[in-house]
Amino acid sequence: MKKKIELEVVVDIVCPWCYVGKTTLLKAMDSLKDQIEFDVRILPFQLDPDVPAEGVPRSEYLTKKFGGGERFAEAELRVIQAAKNAGAEMHFEKIQMQINTMDCHRLIWLAGKDGKQLAATNELYKAYYEEGLDLSRKANLASVMARLGYEAPVIQTFLDSDQGIREVETLIGEVYSFGISGVPFFILNREVGISGAQPLEVFLQAFQEV
Repeated sequence: MKKKIELEVVVDIVCPWCYVGKTTLLKAMDSLKDQIEFDVRILPFQLDPDVPAEGVPRSEYLTKKFGGGERFAEAELRVIQAAKNAGAEMHFEKIQMQINTMDCHRLIWLAGKDGKQLAATNELYKAYYEEGLDLSRKANLASVMARLGYEAPVIQTFLDSDQGIREVETLIGEVYSFGISGVPFFILNREVGISGAQPLEVFLQAFQEV
């Protein structure tokens, strides 16, 4: 009989280390799928909720927040290499807009009603980091959700409403109540917490011990 692990994954779409950590996590899960049944729940986090809904040019945002420069370029290279090692693609040069991720989290919440939370999260990361899609545009969000079988008018209507906003805000508050102040963060059976984009071995050991 398989062991069962309830796995809560706290991420934000604009967090590149979340993309790296989630990719490594999925590899660890896949390697133990014959031994462990994973029940995955995605929990939202917003690194910068003050970004306007329409987004801001990424170059402008990064210069204002981090100052840009050589040190920042080196930091990006480290993330790119870590993503490559994890088996993910990351193309910062394609990303033109820094986005407010509330709509992304709303769509992940919506997908959860159909058991597609993880799939929606995967597609949103791929769209943002591999394809450089501007996810502040509702049409682009609708095209991403179409990959999961959602019709564009349905997604457009949902995004034009206030559905999911209160629910996502409540979940973010729940995350803060756990004492989590940074992402990625992974919670196993509400017993063990793993912070950061850890190596594969850390996840494997935690899955075996929990």
